[in-house]
Amino acid sequence: MIKFFRKIRQKLLTENKFSKYLLYAIGEIILVVIGILIALSINNWNENLKNNRLKEYYLKSLMEDLSRDTLEINKVANWQRNEIFRLQKFKDRIHGQSSITIDTIKKIAQFEFDWHYYVKRDYNNNTFNTIISSGNIELFNRKLIDELMQLQNIQLDEINRSKNNLNQYDLLYSNYSTRYPTLSNSSYKNNFVEHLLWNNIDEKDFIGNFVALLENKKFTFEETLGDQREVNEKSAEILLLIEQMLNKDK
Repeated sequence: MIKFFRKIRQKLLTENKFSKYLLYAIGEIILVVIGILIALSINNWNENLKNNRLKEYYLKSLMEDLSRDTLEINKVANWQRNEIFRLQKFKDRIHGQSSITIDTIKKIAQFEFDWHYYVKRDYNNNTFNTIISSGNIELFNRKLIDELMQLQNIQLDEINRSKNNLNQYDLLYSNYSTRYPTLSNSSYKNNFVEHLLWNNIDEKDFIGNFVALLENKKFTFEETLGDQREVNEKSAEILLLIEQMLNKDK
């Protein structure tokens, strides 16, 4: 093709047909420009297709992260709600019965109270962090990015509060358990060492420490439930927004 145009150009020059050569040259320039524009258009189309696929991949990954977090939060929250119910029952037995005895409180402390502390310790933010670090944040509108940033702040606040509450609980429990060992297996009821320890305690000190432990655990779980509810609500808003974006791009 190039040789063909070159021959035409040489023929026009040898025949001294300058005006026709000029028109030909302009036409050739126009063809070159059109060719460049077509190439750029194809390149832009390919780039847009690549970006759209990458954007769809990120959106679906974000949905997976948010859905996984929601399931984990609900699992933790269900355990915490059950534990709050149990703790309230203990409080009602201790404070609400005039006939309560020290032996009953010791029984609760030794064999019924569950010292475990179950909270969600982190969140699945790998996809969002990858979007930011890779520089692909420009693929998304400002609203989605702002919502994800707000969610991360809410998550961070929840995690920090949970850590502080856990540290406080650990301190209380450590102080309590060194003097009043807790057991979950009723087969230890007749253990001589445990029997000796529990029958030589300062009853006022024991009740004060045990009730403080109950109150702390119940309060912190109630606070955590509120924080996790806020995380779930914001996650639900973002999931709806992502679904709308995916449906719009179809």
